[in-house]
Amino acid sequence: MMDGAIMAITPRGRKLALRLGKKLKFPVFLPEKLCQAGDEAEAFTVLKETLPALFQEKKQLVLIMATGIAVRILAPHLQGKSNDPAVVVVDDGGLFAISLLSGHLGGANMLARRVAECLGAVPVITTATDVAGLRAVDALAYDFNLKPEPVEKIKEFNAAMLKGETIFLYTDWPESVFGKPAGIAIKPLFNLTWQKAKKYRAVLTHNLNLPGLVGNELMLRPKNLFVGIGCRRGVTAAQIIGALETVFNGHNLALGSIAKLASIEEKKTEAGLLEAAQKLKVPLCLFPAAELREVKYSYEKSEFVEKTMGVGSVCVPAAILAARSSKVLVPKQKLKQITIAVVEDESPWLALDPGIRLT
Repeated sequence: MMDGAIMAITPRGRKLALRLGKKLKFPVFLPEKLCQAGDEAEAFTVLKETLPALFQEKKQLVLIMATGIAVRILAPHLQGKSNDPAVVVVDDGGLFAISLLSGHLGGANMLARRVAECLGAVPVITTATDVAGLRAVDALAYDFNLKPEPVEKIKEFNAAMLKGETIFLYTDWPESVFGKPAGIAIKPLFNLTWQKAKKYRAVLTHNLNLPGLVGNELMLRPKNLFVGIGCRRGVTAAQIIGALETVFNGHNLALGSIAKLASIEEKKTEAGLLEAAQKLKVPLCLFPAAELREVKYSYEKSEFVEKTMGVGSVCVPAAILAARSSKVLVPKQKLKQITIAVVEDESPWLALDPGIRLT
């Protein structure tokens, strides 16, 4: 389930929050003075401190309070649509669920609908494309866990849709995956190489460059690359990210398509690896040596790693386990104090669920 939280500040709001928390499986935060014995909630004392902290930590927030309160507290902390969490505001009577922030890319519109369904409320959606019955590009990106690059192009593309322009989406995913989104035409990826360039082109690929790209496209990066990492003790986050950039650039891969980093369980306290995952905003999966040894794949092994870690290699089997796939795009790459392998999930759309995201 998406990393979210529910906060209420009134007695009526408390009841709604506890009810909603059970349905959404989100933790509930209540003022200390409102908490009662048996409440499944975390108590707080200072709203102006707790709410901004949750805003930084969580990906989805449901705030049962007046919209004005939420706006005044959160305004100084806004960073932009690619970073801000989804925020939905609900009145303490449970009548309306308002998508306040990050409606498309953060999923607040979808969350507002889910909250409204749970409470029997009216979802309030004000984004222009939704009102016009169109599938916004950033809404599609959220639905399929795609990272838009550059994110600034979203505004241009959505504005074009509202003017009646068609967005052409080039992809090698099955067309049936997308349904029939209003305002978007799905085209095979290979059409890029011969079809006359359209004005508004979105390209879904984990490759940095493709034949036919002219430089004004909106790139949509699928989260389908799983990176196994082996490293010496004390390696810094900068070294790891630098190594990733070297490997990805050398193999025509986009860092934006990284779904997860993976390594051996012994690296659970490796500060550089933990920080690298945090900076890349991706999860870090750690596997015990016994599981890595069970991976049936032919890969280069190291006597030193076997002796110190109990397994002949870390990066390749870790990536395979994380991806649940054996399609190795990049076999073991040796850089200074770091080894890297990349495995592709060939059908990432099969793992997608409206309430679940990889990052």
